[in-house]
Amino acid sequence: MHNMHDTLTLVESKSTILFIRFAGIPGQTDSYLFGFRQEQCDPAGCLIELCIQLAIVMVGKQIYNNAKELLLPVLCNWWRARKAKKAQDDLYTRWEQDYDLGSMPDLGLFDEYLEMVIQYGFVTLFVAAFPLAPLFALINNIIEIRLDAYKFISQWRRPMAERAQDIGVWWGILQAVTNVAVLTNGFIIAFTSDFVPKQVYKYTDDSTYVHEEGTLENYINSSLSVFYTKDFEQDTAPANNKSDIFGSVTECKYRDYREYKDGAYKPTLHYWYILAIRLAFVIVFEHAVFLFVNVITFVIPDTPYEVKVQILRENYLAKEALFSSK
Repeated sequence: MHNMHDTLTLVESKSTILFIRFAGIPGQTDSYLFGFRQEQCDPAGCLIELCIQLAIVMVGKQIYNNAKELLLPVLCNWWRARKAKKAQDDLYTRWEQDYDLGSMPDLGLFDEYLEMVIQYGFVTLFVAAFPLAPLFALINNIIEIRLDAYKFISQWRRPMAERAQDIGVWWGILQAVTNVAVLTNGFIIAFTSDFVPKQVYKYTDDSTYVHEEGTLENYINSSLSVFYTKDFEQDTAPANNKSDIFGSVTECKYRDYREYKDGAYKPTLHYWYILAIRLAFVIVFEHAVFLFVNVITFVIPDTPYEVKVQILRENYLAKEALFSSK
């Protein structure tokens, strides 16, 4: 039950970031649930909301977790010591104080590993949206080392030592998170930023807006589509259109590649062209990153060559000593 609960905690911690964007198109805003309109992103995109949420997680939540890890054992030990003093007429020996200290949780270091894996997931999966996340993670881990040392030395009873060859299943989890992070950042760059559309505009011909190759002249106009105000759905038009200031407004523009055709706003050919290039960028980005990782892994092995030779030598000497003793 504990493992299932902590696994759900790991998944739940990421689900707050992986939200669904309910963003209907003009003339077809159908993002309603039980009569209520769903939350939508800013017209400039969802990246700023993701950045703010990550800042809260990497700064505010980590401060809260560190404060809880520091204060909770101290308060629990203080309460146990207070009860012991009352029961023994203020005679409280050293061994009794040590006995009343908190004990390591039944799952050992499971919670510590879980905390680090969750932090690693936030840092790697969405680093493109919040580039300062690794810095705040580093600061948190420096503080975490001292807090854990204080907790193990002065707030917990000495735990029983257990042998472990490695970090176990956590290594596979970290590898899975790393692989997913490559795809996540590729999609974030391709679909939530203007990187791909800008490169397409700079190095391809656009007959609608004349511009020099390699420049972004008239890019904003090329990325906007026309919406006719007569097509506003019921209860979606502005309550006050300020006609006394702007006059009679019959059309406005929004960020997308659509055109009005056959009574609906349909994607243009350029829309599908951009979408195809975005998907191609994700594939190229993913292959390039994995190729770079494999090259680094080959150049810098986990076990240096000198250490491997020394291990083989020790094994040889151990076998030779065994045979000579016989």
